[in-house]
Amino acid sequence: MDVKFDYEQGIFEIDQMLAQMPKELENQERPLLRKLGTIVKEKIKKYLHSSDIEARSKEIPPSNYDGSRPYEHARDDVTADVRKDKNGMLYASIRGGKMTGYKWNKINDGHFARDGHTWVPGNQFMDKAMRDAQGEVEKAIDDMVKKVTE
Repeated sequence: MDVKFDYEQGIFEIDQMLAQMPKELENQERPLLRKLGTIVKEKIKKYLHSSDIEARSKEIPPSNYDGSRPYEHARDDVTADVRKDKNGMLYASIRGGKMTGYKWNKINDGHFARDGHTWVPGNQFMDKAMRDAQGEVEKAIDDMVKKVTE
């Protein structure tokens, strides 16, 4: 049994395939990041509970920090988009919206109550969401790499 392999031709074909991959990966980067952002956004919404402020304030309807109504819950004000950093690299940005973004660290990590000495523990929704989304994120990346290499 005699097997012949043209070594130079094989290396040339591999080099060509590797040279084309960055262009194809770059074309798939923004859609992939958009998909990953959506996955993480849904997981954050899953673990970010709605407050019971409407039930607690019966006489005066609650308002946002700027006085606008109706009150906007952090869970309903999650945004996900693809942005560029100062070096031109794309990334998925998942954050709270205008009315609720400033509350995220307090909800996640905990805070002192208005009385000044009672600690309100956080619910660690960001950590839970990232752990829960990890499998789906890896699968989406694997699918994109398979799509590009085929």
